[in-house]
Amino acid sequence: MPKREIFEETIRNITSKFPDVYAALFISPEGFTINSYGVSMERAEEISALLSALIGKTKEVISQVKEGGEMQFIQIQTTRGGIRIAPQSEFILVTLTRTE
Repeated sequence: MPKREIFEETIRNITSKFPDVYAALFISPEGFTINSYGVSMERAEEISALLSALIGKTKEVISQVKEGGEMQFIQIQTTRGGIRIAPQSEFILVTLTRTE
C-alpha cells in the first residue's frame, strides 16, 4: 500500500496542476479507502464503495466488448463537476472536480 507521504505528494502535484480538484482518494483494489483529501472519512468510504462497483462493471464491459487491454482511466463529467479514476497496480486514484 502507498505511504501517506506518497499520497500527500500526489495530492500536492494534482491540486497545483488542476485547480478544479477539490477531493482525492486512494482506494484499495478491494474498494476500501486508503487515504483521502477534501472529504470526511465517512464520505470517502461511501465514494470508495460506489466507485469499486463502477470499476468492476467497467472492467466487465471492456472484457465483454472485447476491446482488449487493461483499463487505464475513467472520466465522468456532469454539469456540476466530474470524477476521474486512474487504476494503478496497488491502488486506485480518484479525483473529484467542480465545474467553475
